[in-house]
Amino acid sequence: MSGLYQLPGLFLTALCHVIIIYHMAEHRYSEKKFVLYSCIYAVVTISLMGYGYAAGGWVAFFSYMGIVVVLFLYSCIASKDGFSKKCFLFITYFCLFTILDNTLKLTVRLFLSQISEAAGYYVAIVLRSMVLLLVSVLYKKYAAVSLRFLTDSGKRWWNLALIALLFYLLQAAVSVLNAGNFIPDGYLLLAFVAISFLMCAVYGVVFSNVSYMKKDAEAALVRQNAEYLANRLSALQRAEEANRRLRHDMRHHMEAIAEYAKTGDTSAILAYIGEYGTEISEAAVKRYSENRTINSILSAYAGKAGESGVSFSVRCNVPKELKIREIDLIALLGNLLENALHGCQESGKEKQCIEIHIRRQDNRMIIVCDNTCSDKLELSDRLPAGKSIGISSILSVCQKYDGNLDYKIEKDVCSACAVLNV
Repeated sequence: MSGLYQLPGLFLTALCHVIIIYHMAEHRYSEKKFVLYSCIYAVVTISLMGYGYAAGGWVAFFSYMGIVVVLFLYSCIASKDGFSKKCFLFITYFCLFTILDNTLKLTVRLFLSQISEAAGYYVAIVLRSMVLLLVSVLYKKYAAVSLRFLTDSGKRWWNLALIALLFYLLQAAVSVLNAGNFIPDGYLLLAFVAISFLMCAVYGVVFSNVSYMKKDAEAALVRQNAEYLANRLSALQRAEEANRRLRHDMRHHMEAIAEYAKTGDTSAILAYIGEYGTEISEAAVKRYSENRTINSILSAYAGKAGESGVSFSVRCNVPKELKIREIDLIALLGNLLENALHGCQESGKEKQCIEIHIRRQDNRMIIVCDNTCSDKLELSDRLPAGKSIGISSILSVCQKYDGNLDYKIEKDVCSACAVLNV
């Protein structure tokens, strides 16, 4: 197929790829940079497509392979997801694109043979673009949030990528049989439709399992929150018992002060009052934040840090109500403090400390957690190398609220900065 009438169709195909990748991937760059890279991609793709159509033969085949490579590189550059997730999303999208392309071209050829070649070409392209855009909307609405749960495991993404690759190889094999005229067009169309339904069924099971796994993870966070609240309640009960004892002993304290006063021993009175004030301060329960969830988490880890001999200091300035789900606060703040505590314990340093600063600034909530760390701790792409499930959970929450997570190490101190747009 050749002719100038194909050029708008090539542009529409490239534009469809850009829109799908924009909604499918986690953005790495600003919108201006994304538009720049998209324009470069569109120019290269349209040039390869046009040249392949014009030349035909093996040149068309190699042009097609070049288009696939360019599209993959473009999707990798535009997304900040892990490489295994990029592979899964790309193979899935390209497999779906190829199946739709073959199916619609066959449909036009079988049932709309009376229309011109140019009209059939654009009918197939427009229908394919509409279906792909609809799929991207459904993915963004129903699947994207659940798939963020799998950020902790590259192995899972490789398994999913293998499933997508098997479907692509299956439809590619059918296409090869068609090229050799081994299968009539009618049976070929049925084969592509069957592959499409099978792919949808398998992916439905995959996404359903991921959704259940996500719900289990959220249930674990609810249990973690209950643990924080229970620790907070225990601290309150201990404080109440201490205050009850202090009130009971008040008469004895007043008698002791009166005896010192009779003898005129002012220094003894001041020392006694100072000691009594210290005892009252130690019995009091510290309130770190007006927000109940944040206060419970900070109180729980203040206790854990104290038991481990780790200095724990907090500066918190956030309102009582936040537009962040409790489950997300637990996943973010709980994992930050858990990792900080483990970092202190594994550092081997004599002086161990955790400092956490939480503040609300405009429409952003900023959490900075500094902790003593081991000399062996290394960063990769501004995150701890070989990131744990906890780091992935923190990162997932930051991405959910269109924020970011950055780590840095300076003078045996690891600093994590999480920013959420709320």
